[in-house]
Amino acid sequence: MFVTREETFVVIAGGGPVGLTAALALGRRGVPVILLNERLETATHPKCNNTNARTMEHFRRLGLADDIHRASLPPVVAREYAYVTRFCGYEFARMARPHPYIDNGRKVGGNADFLRSPETPQYIPQTSLEPILKDHAERQASVSVRFGWRVTSVRESTSGVIVSIENVTTHVRGEIAAQYVVAADGARSAIRRDLGIDMAGEDGTVERAFMSGTMLSHHIRAPKLLEQSGRPPALITWITNHEVRGFMFAQDERERWIVHYQVPRGVDWRTLDPHEIVAKMIGAHTEFEILSGGPWTGGLALVAERYQSDRVFLAGDAAHLYTPLGAFGMNTGVGDAVNLCWKLAGAYLGWAGAGLLASYDAERRPIGMRNARHGINCAERQSAWPIPPDIEDDGPEAEAGRRALGAYCIEDDREQYNTPGIQLGERYEHSPIIIPDGEPPPPDTWHTYTPHDRAGARAPHVNLSHGGSLYAALGPEFSLIAFAGAETAPLEEAARASGLPLTVVRVPGAPPEPYRNALILVRPDHHIAWHGPTAPADPQAILDRVRGVS
Repeated sequence: MFVTREETFVVIAGGGPVGLTAALALGRRGVPVILLNERLETATHPKCNNTNARTMEHFRRLGLADDIHRASLPPVVAREYAYVTRFCGYEFARMARPHPYIDNGRKVGGNADFLRSPETPQYIPQTSLEPILKDHAERQASVSVRFGWRVTSVRESTSGVIVSIENVTTHVRGEIAAQYVVAADGARSAIRRDLGIDMAGEDGTVERAFMSGTMLSHHIRAPKLLEQSGRPPALITWITNHEVRGFMFAQDERERWIVHYQVPRGVDWRTLDPHEIVAKMIGAHTEFEILSGGPWTGGLALVAERYQSDRVFLAGDAAHLYTPLGAFGMNTGVGDAVNLCWKLAGAYLGWAGAGLLASYDAERRPIGMRNARHGINCAERQSAWPIPPDIEDDGPEAEAGRRALGAYCIEDDREQYNTPGIQLGERYEHSPIIIPDGEPPPPDTWHTYTPHDRAGARAPHVNLSHGGSLYAALGPEFSLIAFAGAETAPLEEAARASGLPLTVVRVPGAPPEPYRNALILVRPDHHIAWHGPTAPADPQAILDRVRGVS
């Protein structure tokens, strides 16, 4: 059965966190959007448990932060990582509070670099995050969210895109005429395959002792497990012995966990009994219920060879697939959506030049490649942990071996969590829509973050004299920060002439560290487009560059 053709400006394929973020980011700007999601409901199996500080900055701008804070794991779930032989076995190390979190209204834990954001990471499973995103997307007047619809084909032309769709329940078919398509349709992206875009990098076939090849994930309910373990609860419990390797991630403060298990090489996961696997991970007899589960692939560091066709843009897992250590898959995908959607809005509202949308690949693909290595690096390190042969034995020699392994793990594994540089240090160094300041780029350090006010960098967070964050003072689109009474009229006039939405933020006094210039032009995604000590001689040329005209 075929229905009549519809029209919209953007079709989004995929209703996971990345697609829903894109719908919300476009909807808040009044851009007509139809979002199609093949599943009938939001995620039913928990994953993507860590929404990092940079993603929370994006979500705050989109009006989600308070809802996410309320739905995240409460502070009673200790932000600690336990290293054990089995969940009810020997604990040989514990890492305390590697990330900051909010407890009784104040930030606790983490290092000073993480405090250079007004936000903190939130531990919220995808099963809780997606309904929040969907609810906010559905509130946007210009957005139609349609679960239970799949994209069957995409045909590009010089004038637009024809998207063929099918209802997964009724099999009713239709077409949507759109100007652009956002392909957020996941790891097996049919749109990416139809466009003939390959992925390059590590595909999970490299053999490692941990986090490579086939992994199994099971969501369990075990009401008496914490009591039986006899240990204080931890956010993540790493299980290390010579029979099973994996980890368990707390889903609440009482009884639910996600259990991840490394399937041995050469073993078909379908031949394994999930109850037996979970029992081995726990290491003691206790009642538990498996709520959901299935396989996934570890050891991935794959990035699409290009992120866009003429009118179709890849985002999230359709563009990059990561080993989840460090939690950069979904978080990088949200960054993709935020970067792309202010540019699509510029095209819809008429102020964007022809080069603005073309900058998406130039800006986000290098970030995708940069972030891909982190999970692999962590997997390589964990695979090399020197596990004593008697790690599960009783006696003083075995205990001494466990203590030595624990000291090693705490030091070696710290880099997995200590990633303020990756989160807050994204820079679009070679972007065609950034006006470079001519200075050589500083090192891109993953495990430390040094704020930079250079063009292309995330605008550093500072608190103003009244105590509020500079971010809270920025406008919804472009912002011109003017310190110490700097002259803004030339850029304001050029913005009006171009139709560029611009908010002027006047801050009395000299620029605070690390800002050095009196004028800072900040993009909608809070990256610096240009800065200077005074108004530019040719303000129109500046704005033409940042909106993709030249």
